[in-house]
Amino acid sequence: MIVWCSVTACGLRGGGEVSGWPEIDLGVPVEVYKSTDERDLHVHVFAPVEAEHGDRRGAVLFFHGGGYRTTRVEQFVPQAQAVAAAGMVGLIVEYRVTAEGTTQADAIDDGAAAARVVAGNPDLFGVDPERIALAGASAGGHLAVIADSAADALILFNPAVGPNTTPADPSVATLTFHSREDRIVAFESVETFCEGLLACTLSAFDEGDHGFFNDEPARSQTSAEMIDFLRREGW
Repeated sequence: MIVWCSVTACGLRGGGEVSGWPEIDLGVPVEVYKSTDERDLHVHVFAPVEAEHGDRRGAVLFFHGGGYRTTRVEQFVPQAQAVAAAGMVGLIVEYRVTAEGTTQADAIDDGAAAARVVAGNPDLFGVDPERIALAGASAGGHLAVIADSAADALILFNPAVGPNTTPADPSVATLTFHSREDRIVAFESVETFCEGLLACTLSAFDEGDHGFFNDEPARSQTSAEMIDFLRREGW
């Protein structure tokens, strides 16, 4: 029997903390992509130092983890920096969480809106609208999978996926990182998810619990694999 853990089943929803721009300044330009009753939502833009106006570069949108209950906007800074250093654009997305009195569905709507706004404003973000990957960790990985059918690739870090979690396009190129020791989302659940796609690579790690990729040496290893994957896909 496959044992899996959904965002709800793991008890990941509930109270939490809310923080974003300007409380968290990642030291890069920010753009508002959506205004809500709770707050303005921003994209933090990590662009290559050599970027110029009119560039059309491959891009990666990162959605942080936190069980849909708390914001961890700074989580993907090293990965966004790695993307920018490789000549692409890394974008860290703020989205609403349940600590604000909103719902998981609101967060998913926010993620889809961010993808649409970035793809629809290539001059503003310096991106190629046909080379946009969605990436996320845990609940953010779940969000990346289901938020937008126009994703050109998916990069998932210990995603909270179950047997009914599938992207709109099962042929989308997907790279998934997961630890066999994950006690929050069963490795078998992610294995089954990946087997249900047509172009999914599962990079398995033998050590580390949920969120293993946040620490070295896994952080550098997964970042390097991510860049190699994007290069193979034409980013």
